[in-house]
Amino acid sequence: MDFLFMALSYFCLKPNFLDILSRTSFVEILKEALPNKPNQDYCPTERDPEKLCSLRGKNLPQILWNHYAGFFCYNYTNNARFVQKYTYNISFTFTCQGTVISIPVAIVNNTTIALYDYRHSNSSSWLERSFKTQELFENYLKCCRDAEECCENSMTNENILNAKDKCPVVWDAWSCFPTTPVNTIQKLPCSSQAYQSPDKVCTLESEKTCYFDSTYQLALWNQQTDYSGCAIAPVYLKRYNYYVTALYICIVCSIPAIVIFVAIPTFRDTTRVILHRNLLIAIVIRNILTIMAKKIVIIDALLSSSVSNHVMENNSVGCRTLQFLVSAATNSTYACMLVDGYYLHKVIVRTFAKEPKLCIIYTVVAVLTFLPSLIWGAIVAANKRKSCWMVDTNGEQWSVDSFRMAILTINTILLLDIIRVMISKMKQGGTTRQTKAAFRATLFLIPLFGLHIFITAKKIVINDSCLAEDIYDYFRYTMEASQGIFVAFLFCYGNSEVHNELHNVYRKLRIHLSQRFGWNFAWRKTTMRRTTTATYVQPSDLRNEF
Repeated sequence: MDFLFMALSYFCLKPNFLDILSRTSFVEILKEALPNKPNQDYCPTERDPEKLCSLRGKNLPQILWNHYAGFFCYNYTNNARFVQKYTYNISFTFTCQGTVISIPVAIVNNTTIALYDYRHSNSSSWLERSFKTQELFENYLKCCRDAEECCENSMTNENILNAKDKCPVVWDAWSCFPTTPVNTIQKLPCSSQAYQSPDKVCTLESEKTCYFDSTYQLALWNQQTDYSGCAIAPVYLKRYNYYVTALYICIVCSIPAIVIFVAIPTFRDTTRVILHRNLLIAIVIRNILTIMAKKIVIIDALLSSSVSNHVMENNSVGCRTLQFLVSAATNSTYACMLVDGYYLHKVIVRTFAKEPKLCIIYTVVAVLTFLPSLIWGAIVAANKRKSCWMVDTNGEQWSVDSFRMAILTINTILLLDIIRVMISKMKQGGTTRQTKAAFRATLFLIPLFGLHIFITAKKIVINDSCLAEDIYDYFRYTMEASQGIFVAFLFCYGNSEVHNELHNVYRKLRIHLSQRFGWNFAWRKTTMRRTTTATYVQPSDLRNEF
């Protein structure tokens, strides 16, 4: 685009033009749409007529700075951010106090043009319509304001000149690079224009090299800034792929426990086991839906435009429904945890209380699962949230997070009451093995199921470095994915009652195979006492530990 500066030199740097601008008071910005007609009356807003600023190595008068800086900010913006990117005319002519000037303009249509000076309200409104979202347009405006600030506060007529020992201050179209010693690399935090989305994951850096040119005997900047280090998609992809893998592991570890709880008749009729089983099922369903949301929508949005299915951009009913189901499934894990905690509280604190009916428990879980998500869904639908409802821009997520926080609070109160009773019983020596095992499990599970709410409610990182955010995200994803694993090991794989029931199933299977097919198995001698009809005494190893 260097040829646009040739037009600038011809039209804008003539002495009489700068003299006219220096004598012209502030010209009121046009309020109506600018017609697509050359040589109409327009003068740029008043600035210091003597000051120059450096744009990609070319020195421009400050009076025209916003027009050219805005032009580069707009035309170097990723095309994926536009509904329709306007074409441009780099040397559209205007008449200012009888003198012809030339500045770049956006061609809106055959009858209308727009200036790239963001302070021109009507032109800005036209440019805004070309962006997909208000957020993306604000990102463009930030680039324009940063360019204006760079020219106003960082540049002087002296520090924009080349020297032998240092490169001058320069605006490269996205970033303001300061004076830099020769043969060094200057690093700056990446401009938001360099990201695929307006939000940055962490502080990434762009690089620009200052080298010595033997031909000109001057220190010069590389024309192109290296923005390869600003690629945000690989950072997201690495984290989300880890999260998906962790969820897969959780599912694999949880499903055998569910099968055991469903297959063994004794467990199918025991309320406490039913509650544990339902909690595991809720976790598995949540993990499956979360994997679908990440793979189908989130990870797809991070792929290049040529291979992406653009699911998030299309914002279809299907992807919004998927996110609603993810929200409801997450609520169900908390609802199941609540009824599990309530039942344990009944067993330990209110020993002689009436056994709750399963139909009532299922009704409570269903209401707690869907009601908060219905409220959240109504809010985001009313706000017309896009991106498949997966990007929280207005804080609507608190409508469901507050419900989950309330669940955690209730469980904490129940736990404190259980601790009070347990301490009293242990002092009296009245605790059973079953009660102690359940108490230990609950002490571990309740903090586990509430911890990630505190983490995700507000991002907690010591700084905005990529390492700090990696630690935060990997820890959060690990905690969320480990819930099912802990439940399965505490209440199934590490439980002696389950071991004994599995041993009985195996023993019956051996007997059946031996009688039916004549298969002989090596019998292990056991000293286990048998329950008799006279005493109805069970061996201590067979007493349940749920």
